Amino acid sequence: MSDQAKIASIDTLEAFRSDLIRYLEKSRTALGDITGEVRRMRSWLDSDRTTHWAREMKQRVKKLEQAEQELYSANLTSPEASNAIQKMAVARARRSVEEAEEKIHILKKWRMQFDNRTGPLVRLLDPMQHQLTNALPKGVHHLGEAIKALHDYAATAPRATPPPPESQP
Repeated sequence: MSDQAKIASIDTLEAFRSDLIRYLEKSRTALGDITGEVRRMRSWLDSDRTTHWAREMKQRVKKLEQAEQELYSANLTSPEASNAIQKMAVARARRSVEEAEEKIHILKKWRMQFDNRTGPLVRLLDPMQHQLTNALPKGVHHLGEAIKALHDYAATAPRATPPPPESQP
């Protein structure tokens, strides 16, 4: 093995350092996007969807009560009539309430499973996060120091002088 470093171009090292810095920036952004998206999804499940389905449930129960009241009133005014329209409205409102109950049940299930399913996947990113916050920035710094040292060496290294022209006797 040679005791000398053979560096063909300091510019190539500088280009590599520049590419490494761009990679760090893009990777940090991507990791931030991933963790942010997981947090947004959790918030969406906990806040937005929970609020939405609670409100939907109230509205649907109110419509069911109204339909039942209309059926009751129709039965009081004409007990011998079939009141099919009011019965269909009650049945439709009950199905709507059952649908909302099912959605709320599914939402609760998702909320309970969300952390168990996403947690291990997000933890898989921890080594990458460590590399992006600790190891690679140190590498960029050391590469910059090496480039400076090479520039300093190149500036102080003795230049090869051409041999003096030989005089012919």
